[in-house]
Amino acid sequence: MREAVRSAFESEQVPFLKALVEQPSCTREPEDVEAAAQLVDAMAARVGLSRELVPDPSGRFAAHRIYATPRASEGKALALVGHVDTVFPRAMGFSGFLREGDVARGPGVLDMKSGLSAILFALSAIRDAAPELFAHLAARFVCVSDEEVGSPSSAPLWKKLAASTDAALVFEAGRTEDKIVTRRKGGAVFTIEVRGTAAHAGNRHAEGVSAIHGLALLVARLEALTDYARGVTVNVGLIEGGTAKNTVPDRARCEIDARFVRAEDGAWLDQTIASLARDPFAGLEGVPAKLAALAFTVGGGITRPPMEATDASQALRLAYEKHASLAGLGTGEAPLQGGGSDASLLAACGVPSIDGLGPYGQHFHEREEWCSLESLKKRTEALATFLIDRVTLS
Repeated sequence: MREAVRSAFESEQVPFLKALVEQPSCTREPEDVEAAAQLVDAMAARVGLSRELVPDPSGRFAAHRIYATPRASEGKALALVGHVDTVFPRAMGFSGFLREGDVARGPGVLDMKSGLSAILFALSAIRDAAPELFAHLAARFVCVSDEEVGSPSSAPLWKKLAASTDAALVFEAGRTEDKIVTRRKGGAVFTIEVRGTAAHAGNRHAEGVSAIHGLALLVARLEALTDYARGVTVNVGLIEGGTAKNTVPDRARCEIDARFVRAEDGAWLDQTIASLARDPFAGLEGVPAKLAALAFTVGGGITRPPMEATDASQALRLAYEKHASLAGLGTGEAPLQGGGSDASLLAACGVPSIDGLGPYGQHFHEREEWCSLESLKKRTEALATFLIDRVTLS
């Protein structure tokens, strides 16, 4: 099986990756994402996978894809998970594929078009080298188009698929020493808007009710929710308000990024921030009485649940690591990751999940993004032999 992967790597897999990277696919440019997804469609058809399109109801994103082996409809199946969208718009001017020995550079080459190629060419190797085993493999390759903006459209899809999924392998970028991701922080984004009363700062200052003043008092209370020991962080990252320096500001708003390790802490943050907005000055001394007239409104909420390790996900990691080791990759568990992925959504639905199974590289989301082609070959080999093992043990 490893030989089947190696024989196709330079002649087919690297050229496929090159074509995929050269097709821009910024999430917010759905026509480009669709064009990139059609390259994946063509390869999936060559491998012998069926395709189901899942359109975005809002029309903001390209359609998501569910590719499946013939046995995937019979009971539960393994999910192989990726996304075709990237963070790089055409206007950025970062395009093309460049190879320098083992290093491949280009937009999305690491996050995560190389991971998509690992899935497709592992399946292709099995079909070519062991067609009788491919016929018994129950797997779905799920490729979404909105992961880079938090999966707002595809999140319901994961909930729907969870009932028919017994485990999930997610092919985000590989981590240092090939450590496997089993834990990710959850995330939330909140906005707080404040409305007050405008007045001329020179002639009618006393008649004004400053939205900025009220928000400034609240910001300290929001930041105080950070608890490093608990794994909770709250960052008020953007503030805006007012119209002119000589006008008492009648509006102000802030945007908040929150992270948490446990689902229960996400629920606590949601409730606590809403409570603070309802009674922003509770317990504070010296607050001008007129600020009671301010109106506070909270928007947003949890965008991704945390990915929490379970006994089942650790068993999945150990089963995969046997094949990673045989392919020449490192093993072990990665430290807690600060960013989310679709693994978080699947894990929250009770699906045992492991992540970071794409090749090693660095600088994803930056113009210096690169991946190791040797790492990609090994990741493809590890997946192919893992899938074969799964069929023979079932």
